[in-house]
Formats: sequence, structure tokens, C-alpha cells
Amino acid sequence: MTRGAVVSWSEAARRELPAMARGRRLVVDYFASRCCGSNVSIGDLSVRWQPTDAPVDPEFVPVEAPDGLRVRVQEDLVSVLKATRGRVEMRGWGRFRRPVIELGDGATWLDFIARRRGRSPLRH
Repeated sequence: MTRGAVVSWSEAARRELPAMARGRRLVVDYFASRCCGSNVSIGDLSVRWQPTDAPVDPEFVPVEAPDGLRVRVQEDLVSVLKATRGRVEMRGWGRFRRPVIELGDGATWLDFIARRRGRSPLRH
């Protein structure tokens, strides 16, 4: 488990996510790519559910989470989420409700994806 909080959790996320987990773990990953060989980079965070019996790549580290919830974050993201004051919020309605991560500092995120190696969203 990493020391200290990596992200903060909204009250809605604290309340809803443990029930939504249904024995799964929440996995936070990212995608990064350069556009068409230029120096323009794009990237996105992904939050997905994974069965707890599925193997976990060692590059995903456990982080502090509300009781009843297991969370793994890709290790490169830990410092970025701390620096950008990442916060887990809930978005959507009904069965389309889902967790998202909001970043308080977009410039740090842009710097991160600009210097990262390409990373496919389908890799994990």
C-alpha cells in the first residue's frame, strides 16, 4: 500500500463505490500517445473494474481507499495524482453512473503525458 492518500474521494464515491464493487477491484490506468509522429501528445485516465481473482501486473500498486473497496493504480500515476490533487467523483445517472478522476492541475497532467512512452488503453 502506498503511503499517504494518492487521491481524495467525494462523499458520493465513498458511499456508492463499495456497493458497486461487488467483489471487484477498481483499477486506474492511463493512455498516452504522440499524434502522427509530431510532438503533440494526447492522453486520458481510465477507471475500470477488474475481478479480484484476475492477475494484477506488478506495475499496479494498491492505494488507500474507502472501506470495502480495493484500488490499484498504475505506478507512474501515483506522483501525478498526488501532484494534481486527483479526486474520485461519480458521474452519470442510474445504471450509467460511474467513477471518474478529476485533476486539479491540468498542466501537470499535460507535462506527464508529453514525456511518457506510448501506452495503449488495451494493454491491460
